[in-house]
Amino acid sequence: MSGARGGTRFGCVAGIQARMSSTRLPGKVLADLCGKPLIQRVYERTRASELLDEVFVLTSTDASDDALAAVLAERDIPFRRGSLGDVRSRYLELAEASGAQILVRVTGDCPFVAPEIIDLRLGALRALDADFIALESNQAAAIEGTLGGQDAFSARALRLSLASDDPRDAEHVASFFLTRRAECLVRSELEVDEIYRRPGLRLQVDEPADLAFARRVWEACDLEGDGLFPLARAIRWIDAHPEARRLNQHVVESADNRALRTLARSLEPIPPRSRA
Repeated sequence: MSGARGGTRFGCVAGIQARMSSTRLPGKVLADLCGKPLIQRVYERTRASELLDEVFVLTSTDASDDALAAVLAERDIPFRRGSLGDVRSRYLELAEASGAQILVRVTGDCPFVAPEIIDLRLGALRALDADFIALESNQAAAIEGTLGGQDAFSARALRLSLASDDPRDAEHVASFFLTRRAECLVRSELEVDEIYRRPGLRLQVDEPADLAFARRVWEACDLEGDGLFPLARAIRWIDAHPEARRLNQHVVESADNRALRTLARSLEPIPPRSRA
């Protein structure tokens, strides 16, 4: 593990998936976000979780990601390189190398990832001895814009997903849990505060307009200068400044992601179950 502590075994590990070959905004993970690369902002906010043992950026061995790997090494950000197309395999390799029992998946284009929500997910996984924690099914459409780009699941559930030969599961990882939730032995739903229920709010960076929006919010909300402001502060500021929200309101999700979300929302909620 590049940048890892030699021989250390972890209980909860996060992997931030990142690549330079984005179709809509190539190289976005190295775009400047108020003085630091976007990927560093995501790493630092993820690392602020109180329950994570370690955080790694998971990129590919493809030559297109050499520049990203160089920046990560230069900034002492732990990283691993694996398959470009099979993202799931990167997480499986992380699980095997770290010995982690629980993994957190974060996408490298979500600069507002909330460590407080990561800790809620991890706390629920531990308390329930669950395999996957989903968003509230009756509020998923409202929440996914603000809390998308982050998932938590057991290493055992990740290995279970190998039973699927659907290419979407290899690329999107969490789609297996969303579309085949009954196959996880134990799952539950995460109830979140009303502040996070903002239908249509886009906090991920897919296009130049998203990056402009992220910079505007960051400049207004990073009062301490460390980039670790609470997500709730950003949402309240956005609520009070509708003109900022209009910067990226026209950007739409990819067709593939929309299809996955539609399928996930069509499923009946599954109550928590105890392990046999």
